[in-house]
Amino acid sequence: MATNDQRLSRTALITGAARGIGLATAEALLAAGHRVAMVDKDADAVRAAASKLPSDRVLAIVQDLAHPDAGGNLDRAVRKRWDPVTILVNNAGIPSPRRNGRTAGLLEMTVEEWNAVLEVNLSAALRLCRAFIPSMREGRWGRIVCVSSLAGRSRTYISGVSYMAAKAGLLALARSIAGEFGREGITANCVAPGYIDTAMAALHGEQKNVEIAKNIPLGRAGTPQEVAAAIAFLASEEAGYMTGTVVDVNGGIFMA
Repeated sequence: MATNDQRLSRTALITGAARGIGLATAEALLAAGHRVAMVDKDADAVRAAASKLPSDRVLAIVQDLAHPDAGGNLDRAVRKRWDPVTILVNNAGIPSPRRNGRTAGLLEMTVEEWNAVLEVNLSAALRLCRAFIPSMREGRWGRIVCVSSLAGRSRTYISGVSYMAAKAGLLALARSIAGEFGREGITANCVAPGYIDTAMAALHGEQKNVEIAKNIPLGRAGTPQEVAAAIAFLASEEAGYMTGTVVDVNGGIFMA
């Protein structure tokens, strides 16, 4: 088992860290003794969130992940203060486009809207993995956790085709990394949240969310902290023999 000193040596980077699952994950990894770079496009929100956490172990970075140089920018920003990133949590995501209060259908969605969702939810994760895996290889230790979704595991009625495709793509990305880099001490896993009480879930409206909760065996929405606990475990020393896996955090609405 790792000592406290070993745990403190880890540098984690979390995308979409200003709120919801990302912020809860930052708090969980800080509690585990790590340094945390919190990345978000929303400058005011990520700085406000970081200001409430231990200043010596938190770094707020404003970055649009759709930018092609995002990975390199983040790597340089972290290295100015800490050791290279060895825990990467790809959490940032945007929802499928909407029409009149509902998710746009396949024929309603534009190609530009499809590309925008895939760019942030999937391609950005690929770029960040490519940016940080080299330093993980040097140290022969790394943890990559991608936040997929129930929408990537099964057909859903509210998520939309672009979101579903991107979240399914994260599962394949993690499995590919797990197979290619496992012998170098790098693991890659996914968590697949179901209905979680976040700002994105609120887009569906209160009535729809009540209907969803009725179909969940546990009878309620999950919390960001419950998802963060799964992410923190996959990022830990103790999860070293788990790779290419998917941890479902959905209250039992989908079982596989």
